[in-house]
Amino acid sequence: MSGTWLDEFTPQHVRNLDVYQPGTPIEELERELGITGAIKVASNENPLGPSPKAMAALPKTLNQLHLYPDAGGFALRRALAAKLGVPIEQIALGNGSNDMLYQLVLATCEPTDELLSHKYAFLSYRLSAQVAGRPFVAAPTTPELGVDVDALIALIGPATKLVILGSPNNPTGSVVKRAEAERVLAALPKRALLVIDEAYAEYAAQWPEVDHVDGMALQKRDRRVVVLRTFSKIYGLAGLRVGYGVADPAVINVLGRVGRTFHVSTPAMVAAIGALDDDEHVAISARHARTAIERIQAIAHGPSVKLHPSLANFVLIDCGKPSTPIYEKLLRMGVIVRPMAAWGLPNCIRVSVPSAPDLPRVIGALEEVLA
Repeated sequence: MSGTWLDEFTPQHVRNLDVYQPGTPIEELERELGITGAIKVASNENPLGPSPKAMAALPKTLNQLHLYPDAGGFALRRALAAKLGVPIEQIALGNGSNDMLYQLVLATCEPTDELLSHKYAFLSYRLSAQVAGRPFVAAPTTPELGVDVDALIALIGPATKLVILGSPNNPTGSVVKRAEAERVLAALPKRALLVIDEAYAEYAAQWPEVDHVDGMALQKRDRRVVVLRTFSKIYGLAGLRVGYGVADPAVINVLGRVGRTFHVSTPAMVAAIGALDDDEHVAISARHARTAIERIQAIAHGPSVKLHPSLANFVLIDCGKPSTPIYEKLLRMGVIVRPMAAWGLPNCIRVSVPSAPDLPRVIGALEEVLA
């Protein structure tokens, strides 16, 4: 956008932002490619769909659509407080967990305060800083694309305000170990917060043999910890956009000062309460994800191909060569994956867990293009 008349009133940090490129809808791709029955495994959605209890709760909201939603989200916050074993004063709601992250930046960061994460972390960590004009620092990773805790701690300084770690991390699938999180927390300046993004926490719980941080347990021990979670993943409510943050009441208080009024809709909150009560749907979804990932990891191999471990509902595949031709070939086969060049991983694709009926077709397509 640089060099246009917009430069006269647009801040430089906004002009330098990359424009988000949304994925093409399945119907449009099918029309363009002349195919039918395409399978979308690109957005880490729950292929089992929404919780049946959430679906059953939604109709009761239809006669309330002329009314503004409860700005305090009291019913959902009460339900979350009971589920998580924390006071309601420690819970804030957002239009997805991404919204909570943007609120945190606005509420806590001075213009010179830094956000610290690592390479190949979820893009919103960097974007939340850049949109607000705050510095973002990315630490190196390990050869397995996980957070290098020593390198991260070396970059913590007086300007560090938020350290953001995803566990499991999107798109790499890497996790932060319990001891690693403790080390990062111990290295924080007193004025800083450790933000643990647990969008996939319910999936990770299906892998108890793997050491990974429990953000909620850590938050209950240290008020400098903020945990972000969402109803978009295992609960299957991505289209309704509702997430939440768990933090010290003082942090929740300042979040309330910058959050938009009525930013979570009535249908979203009612469906989330229903989904939160559906332990069976969560358990089935988590088991399905683990089974599907194990099948993909066991079958999809080829020269120089590497499949990264994942405790979420997706797997990152290093194709051993530029992934764009592979992505395009999969498209023509009716399998829509996510190419990872935007994350700085031009040889990689990310494949979300498909439904059980679609899994053999996805695996077969991966075998063909990776062989």
